[in-house]
Amino acid sequence: MEAINSDDILILCGETGSGKTTQLPQFLYEAGFGNINSGHPGLIGVTQPRRVAAVSTAQRVSDELNSKEV
Repeated sequence: MEAINSDDILILCGETGSGKTTQLPQFLYEAGFGNINSGHPGLIGVTQPRRVAAVSTAQRVSDELNSKEV
């Protein structure tokens, strides 16, 4: 969280299954990032090389957050 608070952009590298695609965006969201009404407006971006991976990742994060929107 220190890195994202001190810089506008963060590129994260980690092992497969470490949570960089599903868990980190949720931590940032819960900390108020990406919320126009917070001190951290903007977007939380995650990239995926394939459309199927992008859609399934979005669905998983949505399910974990109990959200109906993807």
